This record gives sequence, structure tokens and C-alpha cells, in this order.
Amino acid sequence: MALCKFTTSSNATTTQSVSFLPARHPPWIFPNRNRYINTYQLFCLAAQYSENVYNRPIGAERETHIDADWRQGTKAMLIKSAPIDELNTIVFAIRGSQTFMDWAVNFRPAPASPNGFLDDHGNLCHSGFLHVARKMIEPVAARLKSLLEQNPNRSNYSLLITGHSAGGAVAQLLYAHMYSNVKSPLSHLTNFFKRVHCITFGAPPVSLLALRRPSSPHSRKSLFYSLINEGDPVARADPIIVKSLLKLYAKSTPAPLSSPGKCVATIGNLVTATTAAALKPCKKLPTPKPHKSPKPPKQSKHSKHQPQPLPRWPVPETDMSCGGQLVLLRVKHGHNISKPPSRNGQDDIEAVVIRDQDLRHVIFGDPMCHMMTLYLRRVEQLAMKAVTAKGYE
Repeated sequence: MALCKFTTSSNATTTQSVSFLPARHPPWIFPNRNRYINTYQLFCLAAQYSENVYNRPIGAERETHIDADWRQGTKAMLIKSAPIDELNTIVFAIRGSQTFMDWAVNFRPAPASPNGFLDDHGNLCHSGFLHVARKMIEPVAARLKSLLEQNPNRSNYSLLITGHSAGGAVAQLLYAHMYSNVKSPLSHLTNFFKRVHCITFGAPPVSLLALRRPSSPHSRKSLFYSLINEGDPVARADPIIVKSLLKLYAKSTPAPLSSPGKCVATIGNLVTATTAAALKPCKKLPTPKPHKSPKPPKQSKHSKHQPQPLPRWPVPETDMSCGGQLVLLRVKHGHNISKPPSRNGQDDIEAVVIRDQDLRHVIFGDPMCHMMTLYLRRVEQLAMKAVTAKGYE
């Protein structure tokens, strides 16, 4: 069951929601597939560059900018690339959404065929992200070719493609393209690298059939992971889900959690604390009867403030899927999971393995959980645990 908390302030109304999946999911640790570099370093590198791509380049970094074109449905994208010679890695980070035009393309999700881009026959992809990925083939290939020409030894490097939010969705498509059998200047360069990895953060659903790590021998040690903060609404950014969430917010009036008379609404696996008056009529769930005693239990002086029976809110079915191996980052169960994420990153974080089907039964709605700074702090915290062997068996 997922918990969603609303808070209000006197000057302006702010809405926060903290959702969570059940605790039964298996724990995740950094995979050990790369003998040239500890994989936790790759995840830290991906998180650092997915955060840095929003800032001006420094040192050997270089940017490639693609302007938005609302006629063609192309969102503005910024590619930041850098060779990390001491780690034998080239990093390509793709920036997420920053402008209104960017988000206009994000919500242009009519499925489109990836023919000529992927050899995944029968699959359909988010048309806005797919269009951007097609536009990026030439500039990304040109930059990679330039890096290889500068230092031929880099042909023994790994290529790490990463991105946050919409940038993560485009990164996943480019990764799938490089391992496809479709001939292009970019897919031609795949075999010039020791391996190609893709690690994304807060990426939205991108395709009808989930994109997975290819099964070819060259991709056997490739990493393809999508990290999602519990509560991140972009990970569930299907238009049907967004409309359902907006309807819920329009129907209910957020109230302070300390106020009496509040009730809890179950939204599939999501629970929201709202005022009882705002949710009328409130369909009550059956209450279990006492087994033996016909007399009702004695009520304490605080019983009038107990939560009322839960009304239900249906979670609509969705079509689009998130790509890669999904890893959920969240505050460890038993450590006040209803509390919003800490701004100083001091929460006790755990990582669990989930499936795309798990996300289809929950609505996330906490914008703070989408911040790339939060992803970065959590990944670095998990990496520190991996180094010190704390929290891992």
C-alpha cells in the first residue's frame, strides 16, 4: 500500500505526496560485471553527469545543443560529453526538460513505429522522444568519432550513455539503437567500444514493449538500468495517469495532517490523506465484526480522531512501459516512510528491484522526488555503503 501526504501553508498552498510500494521487493546491489572499473563508480559517474548537464561545461567537457522545433515536435536537448581517461570511460549525458516547449513534446506521446531506428518489430515508442533520438544520431556519432580520433586508445574504453527525466528516455532509445541491427553512423561505432552502458534517472515510460538489454555476445556485460525514486511522478508520466491524478487533486482539498476529521483515500495502491468533507460521498469498506463479545470495545478519549473507512480511487490501465532493469530508491522501510525526502540527504536509503508491472498499480505524485540532486545524493550514499560494506551482505 502506498502513502501520500498533503500539507498546506498559510501563505500559499503546497501539495506534497509521498508514495511507496510494498516492502516485499528484493534488495538490489551494484552488479559486478566489469572487471575494469567498480560498477558503483559507473553509477556515480552517471549521476554526476546527469546533474552536471544542467550546468555550463568545464575542462574537457563539450556540449552539443539541439534546438526545439515545435513544428517537427523536436524538444531542445543538450548533450554533454567528456572522456574520463583514468576510468577508461566516455560519458554522454543528455539533459532533461527545462522549458515549456520541452514539456510540450513530453506530452506528445502518440505511439509511433521505430522502424528505421530499432529492429524491434511490433513495438511502438513515444513519438516525441523517438523523434529527438533520431535527430541525435548524427551529432552524437560525430562527437564520438572526434573523441576516438583524438586518442585511438579510447577504442578500448566503455561508453556510458546517461540522462535524467526526458533525457533519460532519449538515452534509452539511443542505447537500444546502438545495439540494434539498423545501420547508421552511430550504430557503426558500437563495436569500437569495449562495452556500451545506459544508466538513467527518473526516466518516463518510453515504449509499448519495455526496452531491455540486448542478448548479443557484445552486450553480455553491458549495464542497462533505470533508477527511480519512490514518489517520482515522471516515472508514471502516462497522460492517463496524469489526468487521473489531476482529477483526484481537483476533487479533494488538501488539509494539514494534524487536523481532526481527515480520512484516507485509497487510490489503487496509493493512499491520500484528505478532508472527509471533500471526499463525500465516502463509500465505506466492510468493518470486521468482533468474534465473541457482542459489546463494542471501549473507546478512548482519542477514538473520535481515528481514521475513517477508506474510499477507493481506481488506477487506470496504461500502455507505455519503462525501459531497462528498474531499481527503486527509497527511504528504508521502518524509518518513517511517510516523511518527505530529506533535503540534506541524511535519509537511510535502500534500493530494491521492481518490475514495470509493479509501477502500474501505483500513482506517484511528489515533484521533489524527481530532482536530480536527490538522485545524485542517494546514489552516492548507496555507493558509500558498497565501499564500506554497510547494508550489504
